Amino acid sequence: MRTVPRRILIVRPSAFGDVCRTVPLLWSLRKTFPKAVIDWVVEDRWSPAIQEHPAIDVVVKFPKREFRSCWRNPKTAIKTIQWFWRLRRGRYDLVIDAQGLARSGLMSLVTGAKVRVANRSGREFSWIAANRRVNRIAGSHVVDAMLRLVVEVGAIAIADMRLVTPATELVWWHNEAARRNIVGPFVVIAAGNGWEGKRWVAQRWNELLREVADDFLKCGIQDVVWIGAPGEEVQVAELCNEASSIAQLRSHNLVGLTTVGGTMAVIQNASLVIALDSAPAHLAVGFGVPLIALYGASQPSIDGPYQSQMWCAHGGRGEELGRHDHRDPQKGREMMGRITTEEVVALVRKRLQERAES
Repeated sequence: MRTVPRRILIVRPSAFGDVCRTVPLLWSLRKTFPKAVIDWVVEDRWSPAIQEHPAIDVVVKFPKREFRSCWRNPKTAIKTIQWFWRLRRGRYDLVIDAQGLARSGLMSLVTGAKVRVANRSGREFSWIAANRRVNRIAGSHVVDAMLRLVVEVGAIAIADMRLVTPATELVWWHNEAARRNIVGPFVVIAAGNGWEGKRWVAQRWNELLREVADDFLKCGIQDVVWIGAPGEEVQVAELCNEASSIAQLRSHNLVGLTTVGGTMAVIQNASLVIALDSAPAHLAVGFGVPLIALYGASQPSIDGPYQSQMWCAHGGRGEELGRHDHRDPQKGREMMGRITTEEVVALVRKRLQERAES
């Protein structure tokens, strides 16, 4: 891109974890074009993940759930048209489609921006809306693939994953931790997942905690905080209850009780995060919190926590896996079942050793 852009729009509406790991694009664009206005289209429910980021000028909230009924509800249809019209009035001269779906391609096209960049391998023919198409290097991590989009327009690629938690949520967690008497270091466990094929064998969570309870105590860790999205309460409740029988540890079940910003606040203050293939894994990277992630039918080297593949227990190691194999419950369960308790215990102890030596 020969001319310096004045108004830039990042299009990455969803999902929670994907929004968090798109932040390097924001840092890269701000560093390269410090005087430009940089806005970001994000689904309204995920907006707290970036709303207080210092490099953003305006968070453009996309009410996806409300607009779903635009085809059958005239009032909603009008609201949808008005929303796209406001996007057009943004007068952007550069749009980065980091989502690569039909709706993000439409958003990019509607802006009328002179330069519209997207990945050539975008799904649902989203690449048609772009006039600058970037080839993805086979096997590259999704973050590196997105960074190639900003390099295409002359930006310096900065792999900076830092996130910013809303200040009000940090205050909430300070009060919540005090109420629960969590005064020392604690571990966060994200054991729930909406995809059955991404869940670990249930009894192994309890086996894991029994094996590492003494190791936690030696590091001053007594509290285990369970987090998860609404809808995962049943999955995690039994695990949390079983963990409560481990006398040395205290379990706190926050599944379904935290907002997006609240989840960020909990993870930011944790000493260790143990998560499945889900947003908390990417949040841990964004806050520089030690992480252990459990991956099955997804490739950590492509979709895993950025630059943290060495901390992933991967049940699909050595297998030829497609991007969406986890959608097949049987395939997913098979891969997750290959992750042994002993493998995760070893990773936990290695993390705790690092903590002791630091």
